[in-house]
Amino acid sequence: MKDYYQILGVSPNCTDEEIRSNYRKLAMRFHPDRNPDDPTAEERFKEVAEAYGVLTDPVKRREYNACRQNGTTYSSGFSYSQEDILRDLFQDPRFQQMFSGLLREFQKSGFRHNSHFIRKSFFGGKGSMFLGGIFLIGSLAGPLLTGSAKKRLTHQGGVLKSISNKVGNLLGGHKKNHGRTENNSASHLKEYDITYHTPLSVVELTHGKTVQILVYGEHGEQTLKVRIPPGSKAGQKLRLKGKGRPGPYGRGDLYLKLEEK
Repeated sequence: MKDYYQILGVSPNCTDEEIRSNYRKLAMRFHPDRNPDDPTAEERFKEVAEAYGVLTDPVKRREYNACRQNGTTYSSGFSYSQEDILRDLFQDPRFQQMFSGLLREFQKSGFRHNSHFIRKSFFGGKGSMFLGGIFLIGSLAGPLLTGSAKKRLTHQGGVLKSISNKVGNLLGGHKKNHGRTENNSASHLKEYDITYHTPLSVVELTHGKTVQILVYGEHGEQTLKVRIPPGSKAGQKLRLKGKGRPGPYGRGDLYLKLEEK
């Protein structure tokens, strides 16, 4: 029988606030993009959500506690499957609100956070969930994708390809006809730089770590593997040239700002 309290690192007398706080920390820690070399991370990512779903639901928690206290099995008093728990969880308005904030944290760290990732991670990529005629998972992830990087893609989507095709001509034309310098163009590109906050433990900063980040480009989403070098320090920035937002002079740069978690 799973020990949901142990999974979330809380006591049986914990409050909902303690459960929420620990879940957010663990979801960030076990996000698959933070652990590309750990095959167990995806299951642990799902399992902490399962534990959250049980311990924040008064009925499930009461049934689980009774089952746990008596040392009985799931079938004799707690018959919810992981799929049942996660389905109910994603229909809980309180979780929707909290998880929306968590998705923003995923986005800031360059982790996958779209509806496809949510379906794959929590429901094995199965179908869609509908609640009152609203596509629930899309309603969680959609606002985030239209709120920052994806918003710009939405506004510029129809012209991204043409901008890309014209970048060489624009730069060449400015240099040839208007005497634009490379430094001048670079100063314009700074407006299109992006910074992702990348939380790492002291051990990860010391010994290095490979992380996966999500970037948006001309051809949609792209996942990059980036090696954080050993001996890195909190506050340090790593630069990925040309992986920022598209602009009339080319693409800005993407920076990973390392933070100690």
